[in-house]
Amino acid sequence: MAKFKALIIAGGALLALTRVASAADLLPPPPALEPLPPAPMEFNGWYLRGDVGLGFNAAAPSMAVSPDPLPAALLVDAASTNTFYNPTISASGIFDFGFGYQFNSWLRGDVTEEFRGGSSFQTLEVLNEPTPPASQYADFYRGNLSSYVTMINGYADLGTWYGVTPYVGLGGGFAYNKLSGMTDTGFAAVGGNPPSPVGGYLDDGGKWSFAWAAMLGLSFDVTQNLKLDLGYRYLDYGRFTSGVSHCLSPGSPSGFSCQGYTVYSKSELASNDLRIGLRWMLDTQAPPPAPLVRKY
Repeated sequence: MAKFKALIIAGGALLALTRVASAADLLPPPPALEPLPPAPMEFNGWYLRGDVGLGFNAAAPSMAVSPDPLPAALLVDAASTNTFYNPTISASGIFDFGFGYQFNSWLRGDVTEEFRGGSSFQTLEVLNEPTPPASQYADFYRGNLSSYVTMINGYADLGTWYGVTPYVGLGGGFAYNKLSGMTDTGFAAVGGNPPSPVGGYLDDGGKWSFAWAAMLGLSFDVTQNLKLDLGYRYLDYGRFTSGVSHCLSPGSPSGFSCQGYTVYSKSELASNDLRIGLRWMLDTQAPPPAPLVRKY
């Protein structure tokens, strides 16, 4: 009987040990997988853009007249002077549209066609000849300046934080600057004679020039496909010229100087532009999901 009890006890111990060993061979259940965050959209592809803004003249243009009146027959005195005073250009309204391509998350480029208008140009030209009979001629010019600017631009997006992307850019292209509606009003005083009114008008004139730009700004994610741009641009867009002048008083003492000349800029036009615009992404692509890997 004692042997039988020992056998039962030994069998129970062996069974308990077998169960413990089997339990040790089993791995604990894997932890629950956390849901993956949604994959961010990548804007790779074509986009359309449009901007409006204001341009503020960065520097007063340096002006001249052609042909130069100083070598003229009536101005043989070396002390004669011809000076332009206070040449000013008012602010320009800006509108542009274009298309571009987003190459990757940090590089994009576009082509834009821009109209700049609403600017007025004015300056006073004073011509002095001190040699007797001393003479002075004054001409006040006023006209309208408009420009058509075609640019090829490249941008570097510097990363996105909370839907805001700072960027910098450079551009190059060409501009057609048109001076229109130019008038000339003034006076001529020769010797001791009283001043007589002089003046006339100038034909419209245009000039093609190279243009370049440097840009910086912020881009805001409005929707998945729409971005709002707030930007600053420095634009150098070349020179301008009037057409040929026509004097309304050719019999005046200054008739020689108010007929058949042009007024032009010797320096480049430069503008500080503030712009707001929209970019509509035509193609949005989500990156493929990463393969699911489990390790136990």
